[in-house]
Amino acid sequence: MAIKKMRGIAVFDMEIDGDYEEVGKVEKALKGWAEKFIEEYSHAQQAKRIASLKIDGHQAALTDRRGTKTGPIDKIVFRN
Repeated sequence: MAIKKMRGIAVFDMEIDGDYEEVGKVEKALKGWAEKFIEEYSHAQQAKRIASLKIDGHQAALTDRRGTKTGPIDKIVFRN
């Protein structure tokens, strides 16, 4: 069976009660989590315990909330 390239994204829809300092702490923690995930996944990949994966990049950015809920993830459009 042919191997098909797939794309994946992770979305966390969060509502934080706090000031910008508190939000900054959460944003910093998310960035740290992403870096740790990439490092651990790279080690597992090198040990041949998991499939091939290329991470094109990671981002964590928190902004003022607009609206009360997030739409479906399959309707999100990503542009360069």
